[in-house]
Amino acid sequence: MPTPDTLIADYLDRLRQASADLPAGSRAELMQDIGAHLAEKVDATASEVQVRRVLDELGAPEEIAAEAADQSGTRSSAPAAGGLAYDVATVLVLLLGGFVIPLLGWIAGVVLLWNGPRWNARHKWAGTLIWPGAIILALVLLTADHRTSGRLGVVVVTGVAAIMVGLVVGFVYLLRAARSHR
Repeated sequence: MPTPDTLIADYLDRLRQASADLPAGSRAELMQDIGAHLAEKVDATASEVQVRRVLDELGAPEEIAAEAADQSGTRSSAPAAGGLAYDVATVLVLLLGGFVIPLLGWIAGVVLLWNGPRWNARHKWAGTLIWPGAIILALVLLTADHRTSGRLGVVVVTGVAAIMVGLVVGFVYLLRAARSHR
């Protein structure tokens, strides 16, 4: 489990890498500003959860570097993983990967999601848990005792519809979250 100091050091390393194309003065100022902000918001007794919350509020280092590059008139070398195509591809792999290649497709989508700079930890956990939650709900529906009601078909169709709606809602949530961080 990462310590608060490790989380901050990793975040600053990512910011340093993402801002490599900034002019030296702009990059130094950016690093100093973010370092000062973190020092102000995170004290020595901060928990891992508190540090993650502060880092999520700041946003992805790649986004910060891109914004600094826009302000300074230079282009950042931030990875292409921040574009609309990446966001849509990630959500499609999460949605369809589980159907095409049941376990590996879902894992590929999760890897893309966790490497995407547009989503914070809450979004990433929600996207990760959507498929397992759908599978658990399907298993509950299939193993429930339907003999007393005699309406197995209605229960299954309703359950499948609920699962599909839940998946679509979850993935729309992820796309909206990504769009709001562009």
